[in-house]
Amino acid sequence: MKRTLRTAPLAATAVGLATALTLTACGATDVADSGSAAAIEKDHKNNSALPVQNAQAQSQPNSHQSKAASDAVRKPMRRLWMPLPCGQKWRVNTWDAQHWPALDMVREPQHKTEGSTVRAAASGTVRFAKWDGGAGNVVQIKHSYGYYTTYLHLKKRSVKAGQKVKRTTKIGTVGQTGSNGNTPHLHFEVAKGKGNANHWGEDKGDKYRKVANLYPKTYNDNNGGGPGGGEWRNQVSHSCSAPKPTKWAPFKVVKEVNKRKWAGTKYESSGKLKKGKTVMLGCNHTRKPDGKLYRRLDGGGGADGRGLWVRSSTKYVKQTAGCSR
Repeated sequence: MKRTLRTAPLAATAVGLATALTLTACGATDVADSGSAAAIEKDHKNNSALPVQNAQAQSQPNSHQSKAASDAVRKPMRRLWMPLPCGQKWRVNTWDAQHWPALDMVREPQHKTEGSTVRAAASGTVRFAKWDGGAGNVVQIKHSYGYYTTYLHLKKRSVKAGQKVKRTTKIGTVGQTGSNGNTPHLHFEVAKGKGNANHWGEDKGDKYRKVANLYPKTYNDNNGGGPGGGEWRNQVSHSCSAPKPTKWAPFKVVKEVNKRKWAGTKYESSGKLKKGKTVMLGCNHTRKPDGKLYRRLDGGGGADGRGLWVRSSTKYVKQTAGCSR
């Protein structure tokens, strides 16, 4: 079956393209958002596609199919994550109705995009990792409940077909490979059912693809004008790997100290703990991102590093009892 391929127009000149990819000093919208920014193309692959199969999610189970298999198709995906390192900020676009709900991702600031690490959006098995004329280096991963994620235009592939991956496993780096990859970015798609996953990269909008729900945000159209056209700036990846503590101890605050939210590469202030207050801090799964010890503050947070952290120096806090489970 012949595929319809589309790419957004390139900037008219090298200067125009450079302008489109340049952020202002204060981190505002690109200089030419409405025009040259379209050079972050609505990319699609060439017609060297996999054979088309009927999507399991769209077919009715026959009398020989088990109830468990049928239920597996209907169950929602528990969670997908932004397929990028913890704490990094990216711009996300859906472009138009034909590109939507696929996503194009560009790092902020944009000059850091090419070569950035791409991670698996969830645990699963690599279905294929190959070269495609239009899409360049492509990786597709099969997840639980019949979901698939596909990653296009990779500069390099770091996995092979059949390989088991976990969330945060590096699967490649961001590039602009393939004839449709006209500037560095990650093209990302979610599909349900093998048949739909076979149509990766096609220009059919939501006919084959699912809206990407990448914790904690669903990237659906946000401009009220119909599918496509959505843009989200400075989206932070929450795909982190800091486990929640399993042991806690009371600490007395001896000097006012900041409570901080972990943003992957640094801590951002989120209020203060007053002198004299006693709080429960984690005994294990601590962090030393800058050589200084931080402990998790009890009361929330999960395995992705969410929750509040406190600088654990005797200058600020003093442990008053032993660790307990």
